[in-house]
Amino acid sequence: MLKFQRASIVLVSVIMMTQSAESQIVINELDPSGPGIDDMEFVEIFGAPGQDLSGYTVVIYNGSNALSNNAFDLSGYSLDENGFFLIGGPNLPEADLTVDQTNWLQVGQEAVAIYDAAATGFPNGTPVTGEDLLDAIVYGNNQPPSLGLVDVLTPGSNQLNESGEGLADYQSLARLPDGGTPFASAEYTLQAPTPGYSNVLQCDGGQIQLQNAANANICTDASELVLVQFLHTNDVPEADFTLVVVDPETDLILATFEGTAANFAGLGDIAVEVVGVSHDAPLDLATLQAGQPASGILGTGCFSMTINSVDIQGETCSPPACDGGAVTDAAGTPSAVGCNGLENAIITFGYTSEAIEAEYIFVITDGAQIIQDTTAFPQYDFSELGEGSYQVWGSSALGGFDATTLSPGLQLAGVQGVECDSLSTSHLAVDILDCESASFCEEIFISEYVEGNSNNKAIELYNPSPLDIDLTGYHMETWNNGSTEPTNTQELSGTIEANGVFVLMNALAAPELYQAADLVSQITWYNGNDVIALYHDGVLIDQMGEFGQDPGSPWTVDGGSGEMAEYTLVRKANISQGSTDWSVGQFQWDAYPQDNFDFIGYHNATCTGTPDMELGFTTSDIYIYEGGGDEVVMQVAYPLQDVTVSVDVVGGTATVGDDFPAVFPLPEFTFPIGLLNDQTFTFAAIDDEEPEGEETVILAMQITSGDAVLILDTMTVHIQPSDLTYPVYDIATVRSVDVVSGETDSLGVSCELRGIVHGWNDYPSGLQFTLIDPTHGINVFSPLSDFGYEQVVPGDSVRIRGTVGQFAGLTQIIADTLIYEGSGFLTEQPVLVQTLDESRESHVVTLKCVEVVNPEQWTNSAPSFEVDVTTGGEVYTMRIDANTDLFLSDAPVGVFGLSGIVDQRDFEAPYFENYRISPRYLSDISEPVNAEFTVTSPWNLLDGPIELENGSTGAGGYYWTFGNGDESQEMDPEYTYEESGVYSIQLTTYSADGNCADQTSVEIDVLLVSVDELDWKGAVYPNPTHGRVIFESSEEIESLQVLSLSGKVLRSETPNNSRFMMDTSGLVEGVYLVVIQTPTATKSLKLVRGN
Repeated sequence: MLKFQRASIVLVSVIMMTQSAESQIVINELDPSGPGIDDMEFVEIFGAPGQDLSGYTVVIYNGSNALSNNAFDLSGYSLDENGFFLIGGPNLPEADLTVDQTNWLQVGQEAVAIYDAAATGFPNGTPVTGEDLLDAIVYGNNQPPSLGLVDVLTPGSNQLNESGEGLADYQSLARLPDGGTPFASAEYTLQAPTPGYSNVLQCDGGQIQLQNAANANICTDASELVLVQFLHTNDVPEADFTLVVVDPETDLILATFEGTAANFAGLGDIAVEVVGVSHDAPLDLATLQAGQPASGILGTGCFSMTINSVDIQGETCSPPACDGGAVTDAAGTPSAVGCNGLENAIITFGYTSEAIEAEYIFVITDGAQIIQDTTAFPQYDFSELGEGSYQVWGSSALGGFDATTLSPGLQLAGVQGVECDSLSTSHLAVDILDCESASFCEEIFISEYVEGNSNNKAIELYNPSPLDIDLTGYHMETWNNGSTEPTNTQELSGTIEANGVFVLMNALAAPELYQAADLVSQITWYNGNDVIALYHDGVLIDQMGEFGQDPGSPWTVDGGSGEMAEYTLVRKANISQGSTDWSVGQFQWDAYPQDNFDFIGYHNATCTGTPDMELGFTTSDIYIYEGGGDEVVMQVAYPLQDVTVSVDVVGGTATVGDDFPAVFPLPEFTFPIGLLNDQTFTFAAIDDEEPEGEETVILAMQITSGDAVLILDTMTVHIQPSDLTYPVYDIATVRSVDVVSGETDSLGVSCELRGIVHGWNDYPSGLQFTLIDPTHGINVFSPLSDFGYEQVVPGDSVRIRGTVGQFAGLTQIIADTLIYEGSGFLTEQPVLVQTLDESRESHVVTLKCVEVVNPEQWTNSAPSFEVDVTTGGEVYTMRIDANTDLFLSDAPVGVFGLSGIVDQRDFEAPYFENYRISPRYLSDISEPVNAEFTVTSPWNLLDGPIELENGSTGAGGYYWTFGNGDESQEMDPEYTYEESGVYSIQLTTYSADGNCADQTSVEIDVLLVSVDELDWKGAVYPNPTHGRVIFESSEEIESLQVLSLSGKVLRSETPNNSRFMMDTSGLVEGVYLVVIQTPTATKSLKLVRGN
């Protein structure tokens, strides 16, 4: 698959620039953000070619506190021959000055300034200044203006928005033309980055999209000309353009087309990516040939690839006369295991095929694809073949098969039909083992996995055996984000009854899910890209996901029909034991839509033979609009007989004939033996042009012939509100709640609300963000559509029409219309609060000073993760979303200010608890302040000032108290106690903005040994000592005592000599006090015993 890291513009010819020597240097281009890790950020300086930059300094300012956080001394550098100089990240090869760190240039709020002053005047933490300023740019990323920077650096100008076109990762802020007037923010434009050369583009890859979105799926056999038209938007429309059709698996070119149209005729069943190349001169034809890598395209001039690609699925639409399709087991799994001579050696097959009228047989081969046997019935007893590995293939034919090509011992490739034939594209792998038990139903395994909205997470364990199982000795682990050790561990206890289940639940799951819980556990802290593991007596017996890997996106299951994020996964009924091989285990799951809890709390698995045939809808709910429709899908598993079903309306609020056609009951659907094809029909809603709220239709499936178990036998069609007259209300009008229950007073009210967008799209398959007007805020939600509002941008003005609802205490407007009115409006400034409550819901607030409760919760798991923070009095949940630049950052250590949007997840009335805060940007978390110091204790007064080491971080101020009334505001105070005693030294550190503080204290034991300090001439050596120590004196040493720092006498000697040698091997490593008595003096010395 092609990776679009940034707009790559290549200039083969050099564009010469001229500028007068006296021109002032300016900030010519800025790019603080790129896809993924920001290691190619840059600041480009422009001026007279060859100009010496000595004496100039580039300074980076943080918009959250208007203080500097980086400064670059340009002394010794000069502009190149074209007048450019580039400060760049570690992976930017063009950089003249390389910054050896990532993310050194924040995405905003931030400013870059250049000064005619020495770098020594700008240590980190320097307040923003306009003195000696040559040029500056203040920018953000959909954030409100940082007035503290704008007013000083670019007064009268606007804060620039790198996300103004929604392409911050692919565009820079560039002056056009190069140079220009200092501080002139209006001269900057958003375009493809050009680090180190002219901003006047000769070509620009830009973006492409389909002119007709319906062409995302095309019939490649419709005619000899299957033309698809693309729209190309870029900043150099006069440049030439070439479309490139690429195989996403190999990055190899399939075809190229000049212009904005491509012919897909004859490409067959294929998924492709289409990219484009903008160029001002011919491309190298040799690099455009089919089979060449798309990443290797070259040109003779400027050329640039589009920053995005368009996915197109091509397929042959005319049904084939013969189609071998694909073969799996009867549940859709690509492998099966059985025991020789036992019941589970009878393996049941299934197949999918477009040629349902053709004859179909199963061909059983060995690993060399030599035919062993054939059968038309989708089941085979492999005990007839014995132990070994086998393959089950399918073959489709018209007019029957040539029997002479089906004999055992012949090659599979030789199978022939009378009129036509087609071999399956895949086979079922079968292993027949020599084992004592045919059931495998002896050990518990993971039977269900729920990863729904927010905290709707649960794991179900199943006991397939006929005996109760004691859970002592079992435990579960989660390994988050490719970690090399468990992130969370849960020991299990209690008993699982025979054929019973045990459910582990997230503490904040919805009530309808939570009621099935046997144990609330942190093991449910997962997000889809993690490993879930089950152990018995330390031995791994089941797993989901692959150890040691972070896939970067959720693990897929069931051949890609589902994944371990935003799905409910249920183990297939023919699975009777766990799997420690994820390449096998990933195919053992049936996938159901997010927040489907129909299966939690029970499970069935067949230990011998084949499970009952299963039929059902694939989802319990669909949403459509009047005049529109959607496809209803019915699926089948274990088809060992022909079964016929009917579908009819059994309830709902919609009226047949007025709201939907009177076509029910539908003609019966037949599910043939062995065939795993889905059956579908389209449910359409009539546009009656009457004002109506949401209406529902309940459909039910019923078996009319044959025998099968119905799974999800009912589904609800939601016809969305339409043709309503929407009164326009202030948000506050519909935001009040009942003071007792917390239920929204305006539930079911249809209206239009107008306001400013805040946040991001929190529901990618539809739409979800916060809308705020001058009176209040509300959550906007649509499960069905984004209404063409593809890029949720804070500061956009929109009108929302819909119906007021409530989810988990959060008041919402369920949108059925969005009208965009403009962009660039000011967003709500945070209000300083101490608590989160209903009045703060859907508002931007700042919790003044908080601290992370458990840093291990900071998992950086996509699509979001939650972390508890405390204000000292209350604990709240902070939600970090992968859409923010906080994602993949480190957990803040210390006390910090926290800004963000407040929402709620309270699933039980009254709805006045579980308010959360979601920071929007890295700058929403102020730099944490952490108080920390060490002090040597005990301490002898004779040694002078105490040994104090300040290890605090993020502090802008300090306040020390020494336990005796003395204090200091120095960073590293030098302090001496005058009296012995035990003192508590307390340090309070203040954040740079003065809003937050942290505090810590340490006790020190101060000793005072009184001595008569008279003149004494002598020596002690070696000191420190590791063994023997020698004392020499000009007078006779009458006595010598060795004391601990607490004053305890450890040794006492009477040398009566001017020289004395003492063995210290009996002393432990440390500091001691030695008191020497002579006829005329008493002397105290410090003796250090080393190791």
